[in-house]
Amino acid sequence: LDHQVKVRGYRIELGEIEAALLAHEGVRETVVVAREDVPGDVRLVAYLVAAAGTPPGAGELREHLRERLPDFMLPAHFVTLAALPQTPNG
Repeated sequence: LDHQVKVRGYRIELGEIEAALLAHEGVRETVVVAREDVPGDVRLVAYLVAAAGTPPGAGELREHLRERLPDFMLPAHFVTLAALPQTPNG
């Protein structure tokens, strides 16, 4: 499967953002998606499950990613979940 998306003229590999988020000690699981809630306005959203304790804040995650990725690959929003949704097969 091709996990590349085009956001503001840039081709972005979502798995690269996910890998950078997983490198943060406060993140156990993550999924990054491109959402287009308003036609023509595609934004990256990172859904994550905290490793333990208090989940890292959006500012902390953004700084962590800024050290590893270019600005156009930074998610616009970070959403912390208790668990990522699973299909019946996991």
